[in-house]
Amino acid sequence: MKTHHINTPFIVTKDISNGNGFLLPHVLYDKIKTVATYPVKEFYLQDIPEIGDFKFKMYKNAFLNDKLTIQAQLVKQNKEGYLVNITVTKAKSTTNYQERICSALFDFPVEKRYNTNRTAC
Repeated sequence: MKTHHINTPFIVTKDISNGNGFLLPHVLYDKIKTVATYPVKEFYLQDIPEIGDFKFKMYKNAFLNDKLTIQAQLVKQNKEGYLVNITVTKAKSTTNYQERICSALFDFPVEKRYNTNRTAC
């Protein structure tokens, strides 16, 4: 299997944070759901189908002006579908360490192919 690994930058702005400066969780989820499609786009002829299943876990809050990195990696490919692992990190300013904000695992089903049985008259 070819490795599909994508890094996408994401900055927390005032528009996507609450009054206290915390990143709104639904905004983060929507963004990572979109980024999760990037490693599997080439496997679908049409639109990518809805996610079959997912796991999402928050570890820390992100704040206004935080510079995050959303990492998406195709981790499994088989006849049933594709699994994409997501990790969102933030660089710690005092060290060369990445702090994990959240992680997720998305399951994309294989595109259904419809057979048409036509009978000649």
